[in-house]
Amino acid sequence: MSVTKPQLCALLADAHDVPERERVAAFLRDPATQLIDNPFSATRAAAARNTWAGRSFDFRVMGVDAAGLSDMVSALAALPVAEPLIEEVARSGPHTASILLGAGRGRVIGVALYGKPGVPLPRFVARRPRRRAAASAQLELFADLR
Repeated sequence: MSVTKPQLCALLADAHDVPERERVAAFLRDPATQLIDNPFSATRAAAARNTWAGRSFDFRVMGVDAAGLSDMVSALAALPVAEPLIEEVARSGPHTASILLGAGRGRVIGVALYGKPGVPLPRFVARRPRRRAAASAQLELFADLR
């Protein structure tokens, strides 16, 4: 069972306790970002905790810019060690997003967005609701009636 980018974005929209959810969702919405095959996607909380604690140290030493990493390590520390997890990975150029999901792929545990050493993370502008052109045209119509 695989997950799509829109499905991951929907899961992130509901993950209010994940601080970098909007940034990772914006990264996923970028047409250049692709989900990549992760042959080791199934894991347990203990293994993920160990992996990401190690990466956290390595990233600091190598000067890798990362968003959400410390929050993900904290979320993993709060889980029972045997809890099964799935890791989805998306990549675009020098940047990678790892999204840790519950085993049923129904909830986001944590996210990390990171690049290569010395490469800053992409900046994403928060999505704003679009204004309808018709509404402004209607207001202009009433302005002419004065």
